[in-house]
Amino acid sequence: MELMIRYQRLFHSAFVLFLIGFGLALIRCKPTPIPVFPKAKNGILLVDSDLLTNGNILPLEGEWKIQEGFGTQSEIGLIAVPGFWEKSTQSRFNGKAFGAATYQLRVLGLSPGEYAIKFHEIHNAYRVYINGKRLLEFGKPSQIPQAEIRKIGKPIIHFFVEEKNPNLEITLEISNWFEGKGGIRRTPEFGIFESVIALDKAKRNLDFITFGALFFFGFSSFFFYLMTKEESSSLYLSFVCATLALRIFFTEEHYIFEIFPNFPPLLEFRIDLGSLFLVSAFFLTYIRSLFPEEFKTTPFRIFVIPNFIILGIFWLLKGDTLETVFELYLIYMFVLILVVFTVMILAVKNKRTGSGVFLMSCLFLLIGAINDTLSRLAILPTPYIVPYTFLLFIAFQSVLISIRYRSLLKFADSLNQELQIKFRAISATVQEAILVSDISGRILFWNEGAVKIFGWQAEEVVNSPLEIILPEKVRKKHRSAFLLFFNSNRIKETTQTIEMIGLRKNQTEFSLELSLTNWMIEKDRYIGIILRDITQRKILETQRDKALDLLQSDLHTAEKLQKSMFPNPNSKNWPFPWFVLYKPMGPIGGDLYDIRKTKNGTWRFFIADATGHGTQAALLTMAIKADYDTVEESDSQPGVILEELNLKIHPMFHNLNSLFSAFILDWNPTTGQVQYASGGHPEQIILTENTKIVLPKTGPILGLKRNAKFRTQNFEFKNPFRLFLFSDGAFEVFDKNLVHLFGEENLHSYLFANLHTPIREILDSHLQNLYQFRESQRLTDDLTFLAVSLGESYRPRSTKEKSE
Repeated sequence: MELMIRYQRLFHSAFVLFLIGFGLALIRCKPTPIPVFPKAKNGILLVDSDLLTNGNILPLEGEWKIQEGFGTQSEIGLIAVPGFWEKSTQSRFNGKAFGAATYQLRVLGLSPGEYAIKFHEIHNAYRVYINGKRLLEFGKPSQIPQAEIRKIGKPIIHFFVEEKNPNLEITLEISNWFEGKGGIRRTPEFGIFESVIALDKAKRNLDFITFGALFFFGFSSFFFYLMTKEESSSLYLSFVCATLALRIFFTEEHYIFEIFPNFPPLLEFRIDLGSLFLVSAFFLTYIRSLFPEEFKTTPFRIFVIPNFIILGIFWLLKGDTLETVFELYLIYMFVLILVVFTVMILAVKNKRTGSGVFLMSCLFLLIGAINDTLSRLAILPTPYIVPYTFLLFIAFQSVLISIRYRSLLKFADSLNQELQIKFRAISATVQEAILVSDISGRILFWNEGAVKIFGWQAEEVVNSPLEIILPEKVRKKHRSAFLLFFNSNRIKETTQTIEMIGLRKNQTEFSLELSLTNWMIEKDRYIGIILRDITQRKILETQRDKALDLLQSDLHTAEKLQKSMFPNPNSKNWPFPWFVLYKPMGPIGGDLYDIRKTKNGTWRFFIADATGHGTQAALLTMAIKADYDTVEESDSQPGVILEELNLKIHPMFHNLNSLFSAFILDWNPTTGQVQYASGGHPEQIILTENTKIVLPKTGPILGLKRNAKFRTQNFEFKNPFRLFLFSDGAFEVFDKNLVHLFGEENLHSYLFANLHTPIREILDSHLQNLYQFRESQRLTDDLTFLAVSLGESYRPRSTKEKSE
């Protein structure tokens, strides 16, 4: 920022010198009367010899003779110079642009001496004869279109007028097979050799000054942009200056051909006029960046996009079409001027920064254009000033950018002061200690929160080392960490907090937590430290850890207690083989199963699933088990057992908004009779040799209705069969993307396909299938799965076999 301020001051000094030089130039340009130059009539120009001896340059304008072709004696007509063939009185060229013609002008009244003619825009190639002697061939004029070689430039020819024949005959052979407007576009200038050369030199010097000014202002604007990257208008102004500087090589004196003689003329022509479209686009973008509120996005696009479209069209066309497009674009340019002035007036009205300077610069440019137009028409006796007002316009744009940067700096400075005030106000109210230090670890700022936490007042610790807040015993331990962070070559942002021991003024130690950050101001780096007293939090964390340990111990006890409630297939000599897969989500779960023998000799299988999982579901399961134990040995049918169980648990479950599903099946090993009832439980499965029997629900979920009824279904099996009891966790398993469900159909199909597989292998294999389906070994619900083989001859295993 300091460098930018210095550079801005240097620019201001350069601008002041420019204004002084510009003022002196205007003072030296005394408004001398502009002589009234004669004009040619009927191909003859009568000149007063004293007119040229005063250093005046005579425009060779008026009526020239014209005839078709080169060196022919065809019909002779008259044509205005400057002018185009289409307005000639010669019938061959009337209304046409292409062809070859010979121009002729006789100048009478000259004094003997050395003279010169400077030619400007003559389309497209020509030869110059003075008193019948060819002095110049510019390009290669030809009466055949394919033979013409176009060339652009402003050559000067000089010659002597002899005393014997002071009259002058000028003949031009011109061909045009490219331009949409054939003829002499700008008037040739005639005068004494020294005067013409002096005028040409002055013009070249002005071009050099203009190029230097554009380069200086463009570089200054671009340098401003690189320093801050904030003011985009300076970037666009540099584009405008660069494009205008480039045009100096392709317009007016066409220096590009002096530097590169073989440069393609057609390419030079397209670059010359095509750059106007780019200048317009860059200038509109520059105005948009200056006054975005006045030059809205939609109108900006409406006016800037056609510039690039027309540029593309212009690059492809030639001839009449090209000339028509360019003439239309000149009308469009007039509309753009109106848009620019409208935006400027709105910006001044709204008091935008620099709008007055911008409007003034445009007015200077407009005044210069009006002055030169009136001067050229001999209405005002003033010199041409457009080149100077144009330089003044560019200079004012740089002043405008400088003003905007100064405004930006003032805003940044006021914002910085405001932020400092807010920072001090906020830091005084927060409970945390806020410290600021330099990279050497010297305390520079100490807020009220630090006073409350450490006990030192700000004046006691400012300029002291940061280690003063640490006990002596830990200073060495943390000094390396501080030095690593404060090292300017390795410093970096950190989002982690650091816990350490702090030291208060009264020499008491406490636990603290700190966060570190850093920032740069100019070339100096500063460290921000936020410290918190976490003594109370440490106490709470200790209490929490003890509570978690106690809870973990209680859960472990509850796990043992819950598992003790369930029968174990290896705990005694069962008269039938059975296995169970029990996978709660946590240490304890919400599923329940039981196998017991009733008083009448039947075996009763029971499975239940409480809503939810975890500790709450486990507590509900224990309550269900306690109530079930009071009714399970009854000789009543399974449906009656569920009704009695529902009556017992309904008051408690209804108040807790909890439910559970249950399934009871009785099997009489003597008769083979099977009875079951299902309270909202998933469909359980019985498999025989060739049949799959699905056991659907026979009543609602338990705990939902007080007087719920449950039907008992009866079956009779003479042959062995397999019974599969499971909770919904055995099939309600989604894949990892929570899109596809494993489902009951897959489970049933799997069981039937493994009819002869050992039941233990079936359970283990099914668990692996679920893990593979989820692509994880973590399930989302409690899982209970029992497999029982009933009706088969089964020898209970001995204790030795069990241990094996």
